[in-house]
Amino acid sequence: MEIEVRLFAGLRQYAKPNDKIELEDGKRVSDLFERLGIPPPKVAIILVDGRHAQQDQPLQDGETVSLFPAIAGG
Repeated sequence: MEIEVRLFAGLRQYAKPNDKIELEDGKRVSDLFERLGIPPPKVAIILVDGRHAQQDQPLQDGETVSLFPAIAGG
């Protein structure tokens, strides 16, 4: 299956903008982290097709996964 990956802020170092990643069927968001080499604690927000998700969510072909780090500000 093919997943589009959108990484934001400091996570951009792990893939190209709007990169498409091939994964085997049945993989989860956590498998995507492993494939890209992203340490899970660095990710604060996960969206799959614009909806909040968890690391154990199964992925489907054609989905878009957006990952955001924790962002501090004031």
